[in-house]
Amino acid sequence: MQKTILHVDGDSFFASCEISLNPSLRGKPVVTGMERGIATSMNTEAKALGIFRGMPVFQIKKLYPQAIVVNSNYKNYKIFAHRMYEIVRRYTASVEEYSVDECFADITNLSTDPINTGKEIQQALEKELGVTFSIGIAPTKVLAKIASKHQKPNGLTIINFINIESFLHDLPIGKVWGIGPQTTLKIQRLGIRTALDFINKSGEWVKDNLSLPQLETWHELRGTSVYKLHSTKNEDEQQSIQSTRTFPKTTNRNTIFGELSKNVEEVCTRARTAGVASKKIHYFLKTAEFKYHRQEIPLTNALSNPSLVLEEIKKTFEHIYEPNLFYRASGVTLSVLVDPDHVSNDLFGSFKRINRWDDVFKAFDKVKKRYGKGMLMLGSSMMSTGGQNDVFDQKEQKTKSVEITNFKNRSRIPFMGEVN
Repeated sequence: MQKTILHVDGDSFFASCEISLNPSLRGKPVVTGMERGIATSMNTEAKALGIFRGMPVFQIKKLYPQAIVVNSNYKNYKIFAHRMYEIVRRYTASVEEYSVDECFADITNLSTDPINTGKEIQQALEKELGVTFSIGIAPTKVLAKIASKHQKPNGLTIINFINIESFLHDLPIGKVWGIGPQTTLKIQRLGIRTALDFINKSGEWVKDNLSLPQLETWHELRGTSVYKLHSTKNEDEQQSIQSTRTFPKTTNRNTIFGELSKNVEEVCTRARTAGVASKKIHYFLKTAEFKYHRQEIPLTNALSNPSLVLEEIKKTFEHIYEPNLFYRASGVTLSVLVDPDHVSNDLFGSFKRINRWDDVFKAFDKVKKRYGKGMLMLGSSMMSTGGQNDVFDQKEQKTKSVEITNFKNRSRIPFMGEVN
C-alpha cells in the first residue's frame, strides 16, 4: 500500500519563536545565537540582508547594525516543539518527533484529502504558536523532506509519482536527506551530480557501488517507502524521554562522546525518577552543517543505567561518527518505556547484573538532587565541553534542576489555545 507521509518543518524556527514571544520584533531582522557568538537562526528579513547561519555575531553587528541579535532560549523552543507535535497529533496518532523544529506524520489512512489536511495543520500551527511552518507531502520520508524545503517559508508542496523527476532534476545529491559530505564525494566521483542521476541508476548498480543506507535512500527517492515512521505514541511506544545538548563545534571524538554521555545521564536520571526503563535507544549527532547522523538500538533488557546505555551506544558510535566532520549537537531518546519490576530475568543473568547497580544509582540521584547535577557524573561526561566546569557550578546546576510546573511562569509563552 502506498503511504502518504507529511513532513512539518519550522521556518527560521528559533528566530520565529523569539518573535512570537515578542511581537514588537515582527518585520525586523532577528538573529539568535548571541550566547554562542554565531548566528544559529535568522528570520527572512535577516536572510535578505545577507546574514547566514554560522556567521559571527561581531561581523553581523559591524555589517548590519540594524539586525537584532538575541540569546537563544532552548527551553522555550522545546515547549514550542512539544505543542507543535501535539497539534499534529490532533489529525493522526502516527507522529515522529524528529527534531525540535520538525516532525513526520503518517496520514495514509485519513479520509480527508492530503492537501486539505496539510493546509489545516499549517493554519492551526501558525494560529496557535505564532510561527509559520512549511509542509511537504509525499509517499516517503525522504521525498516529504524534499517537498517541505521546496517552498519556504510557509509553503505546502506535494510530490507524487507523476512529478518526482521534476523535483529531483536539479537537486544536488548532497542536498538529499541522509547523504553526508563524504558519501556525496564518493557518489560524485561515480559521475552522479543530482538526485535524478541517482535514481536513474539501477538497483544492482547501487548495490555494487554503494552501501545499504544509500540503497535505502535510492528506494525512498523512487517513491518506495523504506524508512519507518517511529511514532512516540503508538501501542508499543507510549512515551519517550529525550535530552539534547548544543556545544561549540568540534571534531574531537572524546568531546563529542562526552556530550552524548551527558545526555545519557540526563535521560537515565529522568527515567529512574519516573520509575521506568527503556527497551529502545535512539541517539544522534548533528554536524556544523546541520545534518543529522542517527542510530537506533533495540535492547534485550530494559535499561535506566547510564553506564550500560553507554556500553550499547559505544557498539555503534563509530557507525555514525566521522572523524573529519565538525559536530555541534547531540541527543539521546529513551523509548518503549516499561516498568522495570515487570521485566523477567534472562538465561545469562544480565538482569541480575543490571539490578546490582540499582542501589548505586539511587544514591547517585539523591546526591545530585541535594547538591546539584554537577556534583557527580560519569567519567565519560567529564570530556564534554562543560564537564569540568559543571562540577564547580553548583548554584547554576541546582537552579537548572528545579521543575516549575506552571506553564506560563516556566516559559513566559503566551496562551494560544488548548493542545489536546
